[in-house]
Amino acid sequence: MRKRKILSLGLALVMAVSLAACGSGNPAPADTSSAAAGGQTNETASGGEGASADAAAPGESGVLYSNGGPSEFFETPWLNPGTYMYNKALYSHLIFADENLAPVSGEGDLAQSYEMSDDGSTLTFTLRDGITWHDGEPITGEEVQWNIEYSLKTTVLNSVFRSTFEALEGAAAYVDGSAEHISGITVDGNKVTLNFEKVAPDALLTFTQFALLPKKHLQDTDPISLQQAKYFQSPIGSGPFMVGEVQMNNYTILKPFEGYWGGAPSFTIHLNPSAGDSDANFVTNAKAGRLDYAYTKNIADVKALEGTPGLTIDTVNVRYTRLLYLNKFNKEDGSPAPLADERVRQAIAYALDMDAILEGIFEGAALPANSLTPDGADKVDGLNDYAYDPEKAKTLLAEANWDPNTELDVVYYYTDQMTQDLMAIIQQYLSEVGIKINAHLVEGDLATILWKAPEDPVNGPSAVTWDMCYAANAALSLHEYYDRYATGYSINSHTPSDPKLDELIAATNASVDAEVQKKAFFELQKYENETLFELPLYYQPIFLLHSDKIESGLDKIGNPQFNYNWNIQNWKIK
Repeated sequence: MRKRKILSLGLALVMAVSLAACGSGNPAPADTSSAAAGGQTNETASGGEGASADAAAPGESGVLYSNGGPSEFFETPWLNPGTYMYNKALYSHLIFADENLAPVSGEGDLAQSYEMSDDGSTLTFTLRDGITWHDGEPITGEEVQWNIEYSLKTTVLNSVFRSTFEALEGAAAYVDGSAEHISGITVDGNKVTLNFEKVAPDALLTFTQFALLPKKHLQDTDPISLQQAKYFQSPIGSGPFMVGEVQMNNYTILKPFEGYWGGAPSFTIHLNPSAGDSDANFVTNAKAGRLDYAYTKNIADVKALEGTPGLTIDTVNVRYTRLLYLNKFNKEDGSPAPLADERVRQAIAYALDMDAILEGIFEGAALPANSLTPDGADKVDGLNDYAYDPEKAKTLLAEANWDPNTELDVVYYYTDQMTQDLMAIIQQYLSEVGIKINAHLVEGDLATILWKAPEDPVNGPSAVTWDMCYAANAALSLHEYYDRYATGYSINSHTPSDPKLDELIAATNASVDAEVQKKAFFELQKYENETLFELPLYYQPIFLLHSDKIESGLDKIGNPQFNYNWNIQNWKIK
């Protein structure tokens, strides 16, 4: 009877709104309120709101419809580098990634070529001749240096980028203000050389995603207020498209950039306003011919569009893992954390029938997780799946002397009905093995409520009050999945110092060699699977929609949340 109840609940969940994304390892969705935008109003680059004669009509020839258009401002490309269509179209990067996010060797994007030393200590870029910003100003080597240095002073820098830049020689002195520049960056004409003080395992990946911004338009902006800069009302980049017209919260037109080194596109892009991966009008616009390229994480969108003529939806497996963060630090009063014993954590894993839960919610489109790392070549074989076994869960709890009167405080920050219903399902399963939980929404200063690390990362006590936090991690690299569990990491609010874990994490960061890294991650995944320092729940795919208006060019499909060499300037649009 339990599975039947779960499935019927799941049918209701399918009709709910999609779970919000947690991009690039950031624990909460970006605040796009007017307050967060520094009080910006809906004034536009064209002056005013409402419809315009320049807005494209559905089905218009030579126009590609997409979503993710700005509502109040264009989000900086340094936080979630490819979440929005405009971030992928407006900006160029030094080098390309392929559809698997692996750096492409040889020729780059803004870099004609690049070279990394075998030990990863030196990375040299040679910029192309004649590359310019959308306003016609040249892109210089000095601007590469300025972008790296300026970004380190901002609060909107992706954690992978920050880790790479902080590994440069002299970065610490620059950040603390004792040096005017990062000594590890040298510029000689169109050649930029980076010297690293320590291994930066994601250095090449960083420069496939890190967009250069024009110093001319931002150098007088306080880095702390970068997102509030007037520049982000109509940004100037160097990608194949440039801003044509902006009607904030109405539509945005991106037009071809004739000066793009790779050739100008032959079509324009019409963006409907929406959050990057949570578009309430996804189905309506797709059926009305106002969506030719877009992605969703909502299986209900996919079901609603099945059989729609002229539309294709591809399932794209990506690094997007839903999990429960488990707080193992002692309580503020010094009492042991209820989840400090790994047998209790294992019991929770055995108590949840993830196959039944996911069949109900995603109708098989999501997969149960046994590691933060999704299935594929980056994951070791032979991990324990923790298949549903309530009797084993009870046995483990008995061995751990579990007190059935203990009530775990479980928090979540998503406001949709699906999350609330999922928490009810989890509560039901855990109650059947003798674990009580109180699941509730938290709002406000989430950085403090969820991720404040204790002053003493070895002994605690905990600086947060929850026992489990339901969240997600959309990782650019595997390091972004695991580095946060190291002793003393800035947002490690949950995992006390573990010398073995620290050793395994350090090993993944000790080399730029991909094969060496893979072997180190395999060993870390085994330890993760055994000790459950977090509890991975499921992998959520992305569903990529494209219409038959895209006549040719969409040959390679990668993760649409990030940047890869999709060759969009050469697409042919009917």
